[in-house]
Amino acid sequence: MDAVLEQLGPDFYDDDALAEALTGADGASPDVPALRAEHRVLGLRSADERWIHPTWQVRDGAVLPGLAEVLAAFAGQPAFSVATWVTTEHDDLDGATPAGWLIAGRDVGAVVRLAGETAARWA
Repeated sequence: MDAVLEQLGPDFYDDDALAEALTGADGASPDVPALRAEHRVLGLRSADERWIHPTWQVRDGAVLPGLAEVLAAFAGQPAFSVATWVTTEHDDLDGATPAGWLIAGRDVGAVVRLAGETAARWA
């Protein structure tokens, strides 16, 4: 299980830490459960029933651009499967992971298209 968490993370926020990381300049703290329900952040249930969120999905106080569209494509799929997909290298992305591709600021559309194609195969 450690290898899986290393791939998916390796670092995680709990709900409170994610809310703090996403708190805007106005001091407004987001509703993390709502962000999860709306597929705007990736949340995983730990073995002890806590929510954890990979830290790589937050950049400069905001959710990684394009991630919400990717997560929406996988709505209804198991979160750990989606997390594994997002952190696995893909030939269609020049060997990059979708997370790495988005972090690098590359074409969001390429990842969203690949997510849609993959989600259709999973359905």
